[in-house]
Amino acid sequence: MINAPHNPTGMVPDRGTYDALVAIAAEAGAHLLVDEVYRYLEFDEGDRLPAGVDAGSHVISLGVMSKSFAMAGLRIGWLASRDRDLLTRVAAFKDYTTICASAPAEILSLIGLRARNTVLARSRELVTRNLAILDDFFARRGDTFTWVRPRGGSIGFPRLRADLDADRFCAELVEAEGVLLLPGSRFAHPGNHVRIGFGRADLPQALAGLERHLARPRVPA
Repeated sequence: MINAPHNPTGMVPDRGTYDALVAIAAEAGAHLLVDEVYRYLEFDEGDRLPAGVDAGSHVISLGVMSKSFAMAGLRIGWLASRDRDLLTRVAAFKDYTTICASAPAEILSLIGLRARNTVLARSRELVTRNLAILDDFFARRGDTFTWVRPRGGSIGFPRLRADLDADRFCAELVEAEGVLLLPGSRFAHPGNHVRIGFGRADLPQALAGLERHLARPRVPA
């Protein structure tokens, strides 16, 4: 399974790496599941990879309405594959869990998909504007954060300076300011990183809260 654009880093693999992964899975006789929930939010459209389902009969695309399409409340997603036997088995398994989705949510999803150009344009405009705000923030806060600019999606994975423990920092931040960052430990990542989301219109207010928290005196651990 791969995820591109990647959560939490915003990384997008280059085409050669992607093709190599597809080939390795084929050689192994394995299915490759490509999580594409942030597809269409690449900051350079030239970085957009082919959809997994178009890469081979052994490749499966996973999509949802909750990320690029910004309709998380609908709780609708899909698998796309050329392997009809696989899809039959997946559908049969699903019958043991949820059977079917909410009909109103399905109808609203269809409306959103038919208006995809308008919906995705709104999402791209929002994350592009917010990414510029983050670029400025991390340029000013180079004493506290190391920022590797994401190439797609609405999330990034900056690293805190070594004397600020990410888990403690995030816990204190949400208590003091109501601003939620996710420490890298939640991803089993050994570095002192935090995930920051920038897919919301209130990012400037959240950053203001982060600035206030950074200005508070720190008590040594």
